[in-house]
Amino acid sequence: MLQLDRVVKKYQNHMALRGLTCAVSRGQVVGLLGANGAGKSTAMNMIAGYFAPTSGMISWDGTDIARLGAAYQSEVGYLPEIPPLYPELTVRESMEYACGLKRIRRDKRRAHIEQLCEMTGVADRMNMTTRSLSKGYKQRVGLAQALVGDPGLIILDEPTAGLDPEQIIAVRELIRELGKQHAVILSSHILSEIDDICASLLILRRGEMVASGTIAEIAARVPRQEHRLRVRTSGERAREALCALPGVTDVQALPPREQGWQEWLVRSRADVAAQVSPALSCVQARLRMLYPMDVDLEDIFMKLMQGEAEPCEA
Repeated sequence: MLQLDRVVKKYQNHMALRGLTCAVSRGQVVGLLGANGAGKSTAMNMIAGYFAPTSGMISWDGTDIARLGAAYQSEVGYLPEIPPLYPELTVRESMEYACGLKRIRRDKRRAHIEQLCEMTGVADRMNMTTRSLSKGYKQRVGLAQALVGDPGLIILDEPTAGLDPEQIIAVRELIRELGKQHAVILSSHILSEIDDICASLLILRRGEMVASGTIAEIAARVPRQEHRLRVRTSGERAREALCALPGVTDVQALPPREQGWQEWLVRSRADVAAQVSPALSCVQARLRMLYPMDVDLEDIFMKLMQGEAEPCEA
C-alpha cells in the first residue's frame, strides 16, 4: 500500500503541497483531480520518487520510499503527461531500454515486451521509430513502458490524451483490469473518464486535499445548492404548475421522448419531488415520469474548486 503522511513540498516561496495525507491500496484505481496548479504533478512526481518532499513521509508497504531506493523504483510504473520517448529509437528499442532500467533479465525481455506491446496495441509498430508515431501511438508506447516489470504501483497522467474513441475504450478497459491487482493512480481532466474508471477520488485545491473517498461519499458531504428533477407531463398548464412550486428557480423544456408528452428539467433550491404530482393534479395535467437527477462529478468538482463547499474527507 502507498501511504502519504502530511507531505509538504515547497519551492522557494511557493507551497506546492500543504500536508497531503492519503492512502492508495492494491486492487483499486484512485482518481487524482484538481485544477491546473493544484499540485497534482508535484504529488505524482514525488510518489514516483523523482524528488523528495520538503517534509512528511511517503511510504510503500510501511517503509519510507527514501530508504527503499532502487527497490521502490522497481515497484513503480509512471506514465507522465508527455511520454518520455527517445525519437530515434524504435518501439522495440524503447521497450528494451525500459527493461534495462527495470533490470529485467535478458532472457525474459523478448516475451515480456511482446506481451506488453500486444496488451497496449502497439505490436504492429515494433520496428517503427517513435518519431514517426502519431500522438496516440506514442501515448500507448509510454503506457507499455510504464507497465514494464509488472509494477505494484502504476501512476497514469492523462493516459488517453491523443487517442481516438476506439483506443480510449480499450485503454480504459486495460486500466480497469490493472486496477484489480495493482494500486493505480489516474489523473485526467476528462471527468467522465474518472467517473467511469475510478473507485475513489483524491481532489486537490491549491496544494491541499479538499475531498477524498468514493464519488457517492463525496457527493453526500457536498451541500446541494440546487435540486434537479426530470419530469414527463401532458397538459397545457403543466409548466405553470411546476413553476409555481415553492423554491423552483427554473423550468426548462427538454426534447420530448414520447409523442404527446412534454419533458421538463425542474431546478429548485429545495427537494420538491413530493409536491409535483399534487400540483399537476390541480391543473388537470398528467404525470407520466419523475426522477431526481443526481449531482454529477462535474458539479462536485466545480463546487470544491470554487470554494462553495467545505473540504470533506473519508
